[in-house]
Amino acid sequence: MIASNADPKRPGKDAPKVFAIVLNWNRTDDTVACLETLLRSHYAALHVIVVDNGSKVSCRADVLAKHPSVEVLESEKNLGYSGGNNYGMRYALERGADYVWVLNNDTLIDPEALGALVDCAERHEGAAAVGGRVFRTDKPGVLWMTWGRVTWLQSLIALEGQDVEDSPRFDGEHRVKWIPGCSILFRAEALRQVGFFDEDFFAYHEDVDWAARAEKLGWELWYTGASRIDHSIHASSGGEEASYMGFRSYLSARNSVLYALRHGSRVEQALMATAILVTLPFQWMRRRIRGQQAGVHMKLRGWRDGLARRPIPFKELGLR
Repeated sequence: MIASNADPKRPGKDAPKVFAIVLNWNRTDDTVACLETLLRSHYAALHVIVVDNGSKVSCRADVLAKHPSVEVLESEKNLGYSGGNNYGMRYALERGADYVWVLNNDTLIDPEALGALVDCAERHEGAAAVGGRVFRTDKPGVLWMTWGRVTWLQSLIALEGQDVEDSPRFDGEHRVKWIPGCSILFRAEALRQVGFFDEDFFAYHEDVDWAARAEKLGWELWYTGASRIDHSIHASSGGEEASYMGFRSYLSARNSVLYALRHGSRVEQALMATAILVTLPFQWMRRRIRGQQAGVHMKLRGWRDGLARRPIPFKELGLR
């Protein structure tokens, strides 16, 4: 559970204006629970926006009934993590945001989390975006991750601190390669220069792509251990096991190929291709024992479609 021993003193109204974007897709209960914690933030200059991303039933009525101060935007169709958040970020920039905080709707927010992110960003003028500690909601004191690395192996990325007990080694601040999309504080100036998420990714690895684009333009990404949130892992895709056999595996595989084609050198692309070929038989055997071989098929299709630049089969994947 989220807990904080920090001084609850709120910053003044002249603090940088932050717009928080919470994306909802068919999980209104998660969104309302997230808002319950987000609206307890000790950061005063906070504006909260919910983007209903083409849900079967819009979350507008439920959100406004419990949180009338929240703005709700609605999309007629599922624009994906990329497009849905872009919709909210454009709206925020048009209204004078200094920072935009993108949050998954399956997160629970520590009251001091936002203030810590803003403090870090203000100390590092070259920071395009800032992230912090992310804990698992189902395992108190266990991290989901802190920041990410690009490995150029079968899964493209690695999550630093994944599924380990929290420890002082995750304190402090330092530059990182990329920040997980469940909690990213973007500097408005960086969004205007780098652009928003690439909507070709739809969902998964768009945060890694954005970080690479920012780095190429001379921006930095920073981590601060003072910011803490809890995260329900893969809630939007049905949980860890179910999501492996569904659209998450397809999109992660497809988008890792897109990333490699756009940002990888020939050596890095070759490394990734070799890792996929070498590990594929072992993946198949391991997943077959668990009855999850359908997830390997989804990965194979994703890699193939990424290489062929095929469009995402939205209806078949249940995404629209």
